[in-house]
Amino acid sequence: MKVKCFVNQRDFSCNVFVCSDDKGAFIVDLGYYDSEIKKYLSALPELKFVLQTHGHFDHIMGLDSFSKDFPDVPVYIHEQEVDVALNPTNNGSMGMLYSPVSLQITFKTLKEGMCRLCDYDFKVIHTPGHTKGSCMFFFKDQKILFTGDTIIETSIGRTDLPTGDEAALFRSLEKFKKISFDDDVEVYFGHGTSFSYKELMKHNSFLR
Repeated sequence: MKVKCFVNQRDFSCNVFVCSDDKGAFIVDLGYYDSEIKKYLSALPELKFVLQTHGHFDHIMGLDSFSKDFPDVPVYIHEQEVDVALNPTNNGSMGMLYSPVSLQITFKTLKEGMCRLCDYDFKVIHTPGHTKGSCMFFFKDQKILFTGDTIIETSIGRTDLPTGDEAALFRSLEKFKKISFDDDVEVYFGHGTSFSYKELMKHNSFLR
């Protein structure tokens, strides 16, 4: 599977990951959406769905404009995260942006455990702490893991925004450490560059 990372060069947002193979394509975290992403998507097989690791404004700002171009592509988020994404206070935009992010889209929801969407099998790992519905998505067959902002390179996500909980985050890290991943699994973070799982465990002191 090819994973293309887009980084907003004009404003603040998360990494936007567009994943594709011969079965189709999907997106993880639409922190922004512009003509470059739209052009890239037009050359890919059918776009199947969007996955959101959590609902902070920097991870969702592209959703409304994307949904105007792709109204039939469903957007999935953990069931406990819907009110985080849809509430400008909870998504952090009320105090940080001139124009609070008030989405007009309708989310489909995910629960923890194995999930199958459009011939893709992956595991939803609920990792509350950064927000109450933060998730990781693990595609075992493709050997790729998306951590959102729960784990970011050599650090971890902040817990001082609405629904953040430091104790819950550290419980999530303990949960993560108990999961078995191959060393060559590629780990994609909400911000920064990707690591292999082996590199992550070597360099992130919070996981020791």
